[in-house]
Amino acid sequence: MNSIKGAVRAASIRLFIVGFLARFATLLTLAIIALFIATLLERLLGVAINWKLSLGVASGAAFVIALGWSFVRRHRELGAARVLDERAGLRESLSTALCVQKSEDSWAKAVVLSAEEKARGLRVANAIPIEAPQRWYVPVFAALCVGIFWMSLPRYDLLGYFAKRQETQDHAKEIVQVKAEVKAKEDKLAEMLAKAGVEVKKEEQDDASAGKPAGEINPDEIRRAAVKKLTDVNDRLNQLQTGERQQQLQSLQDQLKQLKQPGPGPLQELSRNLAKGDFAKAQQALAELQKKLEESSLSPQEKEQLKAQLDGLAKQLADKSAKQEDLKNMLQKAGLDKKAAEELAKQAAKNPEAVKKALEQLKNMSPEQQKQMMESAMAMAKSMNQSESMSQSMNQMAQSMSKEGMSKEGQQAMQQLSQQMSEMEQMSQESQSLAAAASEAKQQLKEMGGQCDKEGECEGCKNGGKCKGGNCKNGGNGMWRAGDSSNPSSGEGKGGGPGQGNGKNSPEQMAADYRTEKRKANSQTQGGPIIGTRLVYGEQVRGESAAEFASAVETAKGSAAEALEAMRVPREYQDAVKKYFGTLEKKADDAAAKPASDATQAKPESKPAGT
Repeated sequence: MNSIKGAVRAASIRLFIVGFLARFATLLTLAIIALFIATLLERLLGVAINWKLSLGVASGAAFVIALGWSFVRRHRELGAARVLDERAGLRESLSTALCVQKSEDSWAKAVVLSAEEKARGLRVANAIPIEAPQRWYVPVFAALCVGIFWMSLPRYDLLGYFAKRQETQDHAKEIVQVKAEVKAKEDKLAEMLAKAGVEVKKEEQDDASAGKPAGEINPDEIRRAAVKKLTDVNDRLNQLQTGERQQQLQSLQDQLKQLKQPGPGPLQELSRNLAKGDFAKAQQALAELQKKLEESSLSPQEKEQLKAQLDGLAKQLADKSAKQEDLKNMLQKAGLDKKAAEELAKQAAKNPEAVKKALEQLKNMSPEQQKQMMESAMAMAKSMNQSESMSQSMNQMAQSMSKEGMSKEGQQAMQQLSQQMSEMEQMSQESQSLAAAASEAKQQLKEMGGQCDKEGECEGCKNGGKCKGGNCKNGGNGMWRAGDSSNPSSGEGKGGGPGQGNGKNSPEQMAADYRTEKRKANSQTQGGPIIGTRLVYGEQVRGESAAEFASAVETAKGSAAEALEAMRVPREYQDAVKKYFGTLEKKADDAAAKPASDATQAKPESKPAGT
């Protein structure tokens, strides 16, 4: 029985596979039809279809259902034996043996033995081959048709679902893009603010879209929030740029620009860099001088020159008359009398706090004016204090300078001067960093907030907008335009009637469209009277007109040829006609071939030309 059961088991497996393939092809065709219906729904009605998911679900469902269906409808042992008997032509030998295998009857045993012999020589693969389904091409053809239909069918979107989804997707992409743009700009500006030593408050980093659903997030709100942050940062940077510390640096640089070369010597590079405001190179030149003094590499002559240079620079830095005069005028404008202003200006370098107290007691200015005046006055006073400190250091260096070199007190003064230059270099770097950060903030405001440097530069101004304080306000009234006279307006250029607009656009800013075209008018001379004459200088050609004669000959010759061909001329006269017109043609050719020099031998004359 082992041979019989083995053959029947192999037949059962093969029947299961064949049945699965047939059912899978059928279900796959149905799935493709469902995809075709989905294509119609998407293209005509705009229904959202996830094609990757749909294809996976359709093919997977067809496979699973076909597998389950085949398992439920699989052939049992006896059924598979009957199919195998039928396919192999065994006349129910195997199925009969399975039915009587437990019988002790001699006939049953004979049947089983006979079935076993047949099973041993049976090839199940030949009896039940695994082949493609009978209509395997149906799903392939259906899939091909659906693919062509999917690629060629236009999108109608009758219900507008696709447009809404596209709008939602575009909205989401725009939000992501705007957030990325704002984040990149904030990171760049934060890096520049860190270099400038400006801290950004924590509340300024809040996201405008935090806690809102995706559908309620507006990219314009994100931009407006970013513009608000940039505006706050820009205001802070402007305040710092116009603050006391920056005014102090500017005042000191203005004073140092007036420095003159103190003569030849080792301090030429130092004085030149101080005048340029390059404190880093000035400090470097001072360090090189200190190294030369420590190494005693300066000659006696250079030491004398160095002492003279230090005296000259110290005197120039100690001269505060110009700054004192400016400070005195500033204090007088603030409301102090002339004598008090002069006294405060003199002691401002040594006692800046006195200037501050005097300004605080004034009541004739607003708090904002008082603050600005105090910052300017304190900046000028502190710059004079710095200048005097540098003068004292250089004076002490000059006094401690001798032929042997510089004493210990002079070296200490040189260290103090180096420290003062280091502080000024730090102030200069802060100023440069603030300027760079302010420039970046202003540029970002122009890009995100529609700002412009000057009125008329941005697109909003060119389109009829206005720029007020750097902010572009779109929608201004334009220049005059022709309107409908039946619909009168107020003359502002807004309505349908004609009128003159009161916007910023001038005729140069909004020129009317026009086009020029050169064309020669086709006119005919009617033989009218001469309305004007003028002299035309040139050579006058005298003689007969050969062109007119040749044209007349050619016309007459053509007419004669037609008459000869139509036999309207008698035969006896035809030779005479041919000879006559041949003679005329020869004369016309001779006249045309006559040299032009013969015709131009006449003297130049002036002739009237009428129009």
